[in-house]
Amino acid sequence: MRKAFAGFFALILLMILAPAHAQEYEITLHEVHLQVNTEGNAKSVERFYLTFPNDTERALFRNMSIKLGSDMEQWLQFNTKFQPNIKNPNTKTGNLSDKKISYNEGEQTYLEISYSLSDPLMAKRKETPTGTEFELKAVFLNNFFEFGLWVIPDKTKITIELPLDAEVRQPVEPSATVSQIGSKKVVQWQGYKSGNNLELKYVLWKQIALDFNLFSAISSLFFTPTGLAALAILIVILAVIFISRKKIIKKIEDFVANNSKLEED
Repeated sequence: MRKAFAGFFALILLMILAPAHAQEYEITLHEVHLQVNTEGNAKSVERFYLTFPNDTERALFRNMSIKLGSDMEQWLQFNTKFQPNIKNPNTKTGNLSDKKISYNEGEQTYLEISYSLSDPLMAKRKETPTGTEFELKAVFLNNFFEFGLWVIPDKTKITIELPLDAEVRQPVEPSATVSQIGSKKVVQWQGYKSGNNLELKYVLWKQIALDFNLFSAISSLFFTPTGLAALAILIVILAVIFISRKKIIKKIEDFVANNSKLEED
C-alpha cells in the first residue's frame, strides 16, 4: 500500500513539475511600416512573419490566436515581442489609438498589429515661407534602445513613408536606404544596424499657390457686355492694321528714307 501511494504521489509530482508544451514557431521577419502625414503624425502597421516546424504547431498557434482574439494584453503575455514598438514612452499607454491585432494565414503567415500615434512622431524644428523642417522623435523608438545604443535587430525592417514633397536631409543615422516611391520619399532601416544616434530630418516643401487666377480675370474682363464690346473693337482695330499693313510699312519706309536724305544734306 505504501509503495502504491508513493508511486502515485511521485506521478502527481512529476506531472506538476513537468513543463507544459511550449508552442514552437519562429519569427522570420519583424516589419514596422510607418506612414507620416504633413503634420508629422503617423500610423503604424507591424507584422511578425511566422514559420512553424509542422502543421501541428501551426494548428496550435491558430487555436491560440482564436483564444486570445484581439486582446493585446493577452498577446503580450503570450510573447513579449507581440506589442506596439512605436509609442510615446512618457505616457503609461503610449498614447496609441485605433489599436487592432489579427492573425493571418495564406501565402505568408503573420501576426499584424496596427495603430495610430496620438502624438506627432515628427517634431517641427524650423519653418520658412518655402518649407518646414521636421525631425524624428527618437524617443518614440525606445524599444530599439539597448545598452546606450540604438539597435535595429537582425530580421527587423523599419520603413518610414514620408509625405509628398518631402526632401530627406543627410545624415540619416544609423545609415539607411532612402528611395523614391512615386512622389514619396521612403526611409528604411534593415537590421542588423546599430549606432550612437537615431536621426532623421527632412524638409517638407510648401506648394506655392498663385493668388492671381488668370481664368477668372479673363472671364471678369471679357464675359460682360462692356468687355464683349471692347473685344469687338479690338478685333476690328487688329483687322484694319492687318489689311493696311502694306500701306503702313510703305509710309514707314518713306519716312526713314526722307529723314536719311535730310541727314546727308
